[in-house]
Amino acid sequence: MATRTKNRSSVSKKRTNERLAPKAAERGSRAIATASSAHASLGPADRAVLEQALERGAAVRASADSAWAEFGQWLFAHVFGEDTSSAIDHRDDNPIWAALYALADGAKLRVRHDELERAVLTAAYDKRLNSDAWRALDFGRKWRLLKLADDKLLRRAAQHVLSTNLDTRGIDAYVRAVLEEQSEPVAVRVNVSALVGALDRMQEKLTDRGFAKQLASASKKLSDDKREALVSSINATRDALDAILRRLDVE
Repeated sequence: MATRTKNRSSVSKKRTNERLAPKAAERGSRAIATASSAHASLGPADRAVLEQALERGAAVRASADSAWAEFGQWLFAHVFGEDTSSAIDHRDDNPIWAALYALADGAKLRVRHDELERAVLTAAYDKRLNSDAWRALDFGRKWRLLKLADDKLLRRAAQHVLSTNLDTRGIDAYVRAVLEEQSEPVAVRVNVSALVGALDRMQEKLTDRGFAKQLASASKKLSDDKREALVSSINATRDALDAILRRLDVE
């Protein structure tokens, strides 16, 4: 039985990678073509400015990743005593974490709830997984794998991402594919207060007159494909919210 389970796991992993490889390559080719076209249209002086912007952008990202990683390590050590089980599986039982989480996204702590969790979870998994591949990933790629929420899946994913050098969109696609192949859905933690805050912020922005005018103006310049994508995304969001409302009414 163990052998058959292992074989099925290997086959599933192979199929996932085989299915994702062409899609990732296609996205990469389109991105390279677009970037090359945009770069070719610039003059020498503009190209020099672009290169500086890219270097500075990379430095900002590296600095931010480093800051988040250090913050997560501090939280893991001082709030959870470097106890992986407490930080990963039972953090809501920790009184310091509960107080900190309640202050998140407010005047005293302008850090979102999901950012707090990303920071501490990446640090906790550094210890729990004991994986060189996982530790080799930057913070931005680590937290995108957290949805897998399973030690074996995370180790495997880290090795795959490292060996294929997936970009962030490729990582998101890989994670979705892995989750779809699981026989049981991965548990999702829902924080109602965080959700209400996120919805309030979105509603405030979407109903702002200035935003509405800017969007209307920008939409006139969109290609048909991009306009269709925008409308499709809006409709999908509306359908998702309607589905949640129906579920709440039933329950």
